Amino acid sequence: MIEGAWGLLGPEFLLNTRRTRTLGLGASVRRFNDLAVPGLGGVWYGKQLLLATLGVAVAEAARSQGVKVQNIEVANAIEALACWLAFKSNGWSSDSRLRGNTKLQGKDDFSFRRVHQRNFYVTQPMRMATVQALPGLGFVESDSARFNAFCCAEGGSNFIEQATRNYSPYKRSVISHLTKWVLGESDKLENSLPLIQALSPLYSLSEDAIQLLRERLIQGGIESREDKKRRGNALAWVESLRKNRPDKLTWAQRPQEISEDHWHDLQAGALFFQAREAAIATLDAAEVHIGNQGAGQFLSLKHQVPDSLAQPLEKLKFAATQYLDFASVDEDAKTFCQECGGDDPASILRKLVYRDGHVLRLIGDEIKPGAAFRGSITEVSANDEDQETPKAGDISLPEGISYRVRNLYLLNLDMHGELDEWLNPNAGGGEA
Repeated sequence: MIEGAWGLLGPEFLLNTRRTRTLGLGASVRRFNDLAVPGLGGVWYGKQLLLATLGVAVAEAARSQGVKVQNIEVANAIEALACWLAFKSNGWSSDSRLRGNTKLQGKDDFSFRRVHQRNFYVTQPMRMATVQALPGLGFVESDSARFNAFCCAEGGSNFIEQATRNYSPYKRSVISHLTKWVLGESDKLENSLPLIQALSPLYSLSEDAIQLLRERLIQGGIESREDKKRRGNALAWVESLRKNRPDKLTWAQRPQEISEDHWHDLQAGALFFQAREAAIATLDAAEVHIGNQGAGQFLSLKHQVPDSLAQPLEKLKFAATQYLDFASVDEDAKTFCQECGGDDPASILRKLVYRDGHVLRLIGDEIKPGAAFRGSITEVSANDEDQETPKAGDISLPEGISYRVRNLYLLNLDMHGELDEWLNPNAGGGEA
């Protein structure tokens, strides 16, 4: 029996002292992101979807031959294999599409028995970005949001077929070869260019697979008509941006591809995200202040708020007020902004630290270090899908807009074969 599934925790259940701050706003973040681009999750390039779908399909094939494996451990192992093959082919150069540069270097045993083990690869695989997108786009079927409950749908099987039919590693289909790998019947991996081309995130999807993916983005899976329409309209908008490359976009002019209701929700989300980031900046300032206090670190709410927090608090109050002045139906976000828009700085800090409780904690009238305290600025702000969007080329988008719009822009670039150039503007072209 193969055990050791990992990457099980959703981003809202983070490990130990991971320095993220959700502030109890995970539901609001997801809601506004879903209103922006429904069903996309954290996906920003096509191979993410292929590797995750392959994980589900190969796990099903292995189980049909009597091996007890879960979708998660197979998908994670395939992703680790794909990144290892890619790193070996590019000389271990960093790339936003790859993870595990440090974890994978120096490892030479890539049997599935070894690769599927919990600590072999990164704790936050790219597979986690696809949990919403796979059913949303009709690649899997499930009555549950759990990855282990996914079954490969006809759309997923067709996607794999279109993406891998030109590759026959060791005279087998990609699924057949990976299934034998999971079963322990084959360890042939390194010297197969077809396997590298099929799996490596540095190689783009085939034209047929891209066409199918574009259709799935528009038609979707089991979703509401409104969700499909919004995602299709957002795709049309980012395609217009790709073609026209405007210098600067503001909220003053709605693009013709986006409906009034959709544009309103995008703007409401942006105002909420800005208020949330201002709150995190305020907590960061409080953490730095406490970190500079030396022994007996704390900040008393009985006394005047330190000068170093005055500006962050003022920016937070302004951002919260902007959201409250803009009509929105999200009650959790409204409550949060009401807490941040008051006149008493100590009360605002009290409520923020109560929401945090991770980096900072409230004990009576004193703010003290929490489990993840470092006395320096938090590197990573909270995000519902916990995915980093790469930053290389510029994208002209209105301020504060959901990161999913940016991700959809990059996915569209990938479908047009332009992602390498965007990621590596000075490299003179990529490997794909």
